[in-house]
This record gives sequence, structure tokens and C-alpha cells, in this order.
Amino acid sequence: PALSSLHHCPLCTLPNLNRNAWLEIKTRFQMQAVWGLTAKLGLRPLSYLGAYYTDTYFQFSESRHPGVKGYVALTIDDGLCRNGAGESMAAEVRELLRSYGATATFFLCSDYCEGPQLQAQAHELIEDGHEFANHCTTDREFASQSAEEFEETLNKSLDVLETFVGKGGIKWFRAPQGRYTSVHKAAIEKRGMKHALGDTYCDDWVDDSDPHWIASTMLNQVRDGSIMILHMPERTYR
Repeated sequence: PALSSLHHCPLCTLPNLNRNAWLEIKTRFQMQAVWGLTAKLGLRPLSYLGAYYTDTYFQFSESRHPGVKGYVALTIDDGLCRNGAGESMAAEVRELLRSYGATATFFLCSDYCEGPQLQAQAHELIEDGHEFANHCTTDREFASQSAEEFEETLNKSLDVLETFVGKGGIKWFRAPQGRYTSVHKAAIEKRGMKHALGDTYCDDWVDDSDPHWIASTMLNQVRDGSIMILHMPERTYR
């Protein structure tokens, strides 16, 4: 009942909003309410997809991976920067991680790593001990692609990412928008890659989200061995 009442929230009556703006505000309000509520209840709804994606990693359970006690896997999607080197915050993210002695797995879109400055930033991240993984070429859906089309997409992205880590150095794949298909499964398995989503998530990519809300929501979800999903910030995006 509490969630259904969001369809009649006070935002619906705000004047001077066009339909698209109103829908954007309402959708953001609903998403954050859902993630906030489920996190407070100790739920991790993204991991429920495990009933369908049976070969996907959502977390590293302590029973199977006893070494994860006290650790989480921090993953960052959509790097390095879709809007070019001038908008990149890779240096700031790198410095923040260094200040905490933390490493992350960057699920990169290969089209967002083009140009000498972004390539240099990518090499610096590798030098710091971070891991690179595959998130296709751009931030869009690829679930509609045929097997032939996706093979071309995957090869194109790997050609770029392997310039940073070497042939066969990309071990993980994350389907954009979480839409993982049998075509994806066959293609990555052929290359010895594994699919990872996560159990700690809150739509942090929504513009102007409160960083304190993001932090508290994710901390309410996280457990030993969790896979946390964040998105790469940019100067005028996110």
C-alpha cells in the first residue's frame, strides 16, 4: 500500500511542469523510495534475478569463498567518460580510491575510452591495481542483438579493452541494463568470461541524487562478499 500511494504523490500537482519533466521527477522519486525502503528492510532485490540468471555472480558467499570475510567487490560501470576527456573524473576517482587503499573493477564501455588522454587515464588505473571488465561499447541495451551482431559488438569492445590488459585479460562481463541473454551467455563462455551483476545497488546514476542517500542505501544492503554496483561520474553528467 505504501508504494502504491506513490502514484498519487504531491509531485503530480506541481504547476508549470511539462509531461516529460514530471515523469522524470516522479520516476526518480519512485525508484529512490523503492531502493530506500527495501534497503532498510535488509532486502537486496537485484539479487532476485539469480532465479533467472543462474550462471551470474551476484555476490561471493562466505560459505563458498571464506576469504571474503570483511571484503566487498566494488564495481563501477560506464567508464571512463562518454563525453570525452574534458569531462572525465577518472583522476578524481583514482585519487579517492588511492586515499582509502581500495581497488575496484571498472566495467568499461569501449567507446568511452577513446583518445590519448582517456587511454592514459586507463593505464594509470591499471598501474594502481584496478581491474577492467567488459560492459560492451556504449551505455545502451544489447539484448535485441542477434548472435552475429553481438559477436561483432563484443569483439569490438574487447579489441579496445585488451590494449590495456593484454589478450585474454578481460575476465568479466556485465550486460548493459542488466539484460542478459542466451546470446550473451554463449559468446562470453566461448571466451572464458563470466557474467557479474551484484547485490548492492540503488540507481545512483539518476541525475542530482543525494550522495548521502546513495551511501546510506548501499550500506544498508552490503554484506561480506557483496558485489556493489556504482556508475562512473562525469563533470556535467551524473
